[in-house]
Amino acid sequence: MDQQRSASPSFYKNAAILFFIIGGILVWAAIKRHDWVYWAFAGITILNAIMTTLKFYQVRETKS
Repeated sequence: MDQQRSASPSFYKNAAILFFIIGGILVWAAIKRHDWVYWAFAGITILNAIMTTLKFYQVRETKS
């Protein structure tokens, strides 16, 4: 049987922070350029940030 290895909680924390920063930059670009493509990418990136944050809390609880 294959064992699943989960990444460390710090990986998910750093990834979530990075997603929020990139999402913020994309929201700013969407506001400045008035382009729906930036809004779409910003929404997807912020959704990724939320999901990564939830994964961070899940991994943190299972490690302790």
